This record gives sequence, structure tokens and C-alpha cells, in this order.
Amino acid sequence: MLKICVTFLCAIFLSFNLAIANAWATGQFSQTCENITVEGSTLTADCEKADGYTLSTTSIDLNPYIANLDGTLSWDGDKFALTCNNVGLAGKSRLRAECERADGETYLGTYINLDEHVANIDGKLKFE
Repeated sequence: MLKICVTFLCAIFLSFNLAIANAWATGQFSQTCENITVEGSTLTADCEKADGYTLSTTSIDLNPYIANLDGTLSWDGDKFALTCNNVGLAGKSRLRAECERADGETYLGTYINLDEHVANIDGKLKFE
């Protein structure tokens, strides 16, 4: 009986720890990062490590994850930086840019919420 209880408690403990660890992997990087900047297609920030005290400077290139679809930033593709200008931040987590439309002549101002897919995983920016 004791062995069954110990096994059960271990299973609950492991499940709880996995849930806690995965809580870091839900986007929302801006909640645990500061000094957030964008230069070109690179997002840089000082992000909390899992201990909650230590900050780590980290960067991620957004170009492999964001596309320009007819003047609108989208998570469905890549290489937005090839056809977008004046890339920067609007607030802590909104990427803004002026992106070329399919006609090649006009540009649209557009935004995308980086918190949707960028996470802080133990002090490192990651796409999820």
C-alpha cells in the first residue's frame, strides 16, 4: 500500500512540475522581460531567468517567423524584413512596420503582437 501511495504522489509531483515548467512556454515574453528593443528584424531584451531574480540579455531574429502578406505582418510565413521599412516597437510587445503591398508601389502601416508567439524560456527569447 505504501508503494502505491509513493508512486501516486511521485506522479502528482512530476505532473505539477511539468505544468510549472510549461507555464514559462506560453508566449507573453513582455511580462518577464525589460529593456525591449528591435533593430532590423532582431528583438533584444533583458529577461528573467527561472529563478525570478537573474536577468539575461537575449535576442531572437524574427525574420524566420513573420511574413509580409500584402502589406500586413503575419505569423504565416517568413522574411518580412525584405519588404518592410521603419520596423520598431509600439509599446512593449507590438512590432510595427511599414510593409510593401503586392503591387510593389504602396506601403501599409501594420502591427503584430509579439506576445502571441515569443516566450521567455529561462532568460532566453524563443519562438513557440
